[in-house]
Amino acid sequence: MSNQLSSTMTWKDLEWVRANWPGKIVLKGIMDTADACLAAETGMDLVVSNHGARHLDCTPSSTISVLPGIVNAVGDRLDILIDGGITSSLDVVKALALGAKACMIGRAWAFALAARGEAGVSEVLNVFQTELTGIMAQLGVRSIKEIDDKILHFSG
Repeated sequence: MSNQLSSTMTWKDLEWVRANWPGKIVLKGIMDTADACLAAETGMDLVVSNHGARHLDCTPSSTISVLPGIVNAVGDRLDILIDGGITSSLDVVKALALGAKACMIGRAWAFALAARGEAGVSEVLNVFQTELTGIMAQLGVRSIKEIDDKILHFSG
């Protein structure tokens, strides 16, 4: 495991990358608002991710649980994506409602690829699309842009 992780990278390294790369940079692995603020100051978008929950037992395991705080802290300054725990279109809708701009579905397509190759990936994507269309119809929204935190509150 120690060969896969490096503790030598710092925010100064990321500032150097930003100074030398004019394009978009997306920083993956942000799980708290302080790091999200540093990413925003450095001019990077971010992915709320726990890298498959490979963390200490005292850190948040759920990316969706930390998403609202990060969105509230920096969502007006950068794009926030989410990775981890997105296993259905309902998870996608919840994440979008909480402020994510997009969701990564790595495990879903990786498992489909392993099981059935390209056909499996196509099938998973079709299932996500069909589910998403049905969920949006039930919520009364016609566009992804209409999905916001109001759909999470069902009191009249």
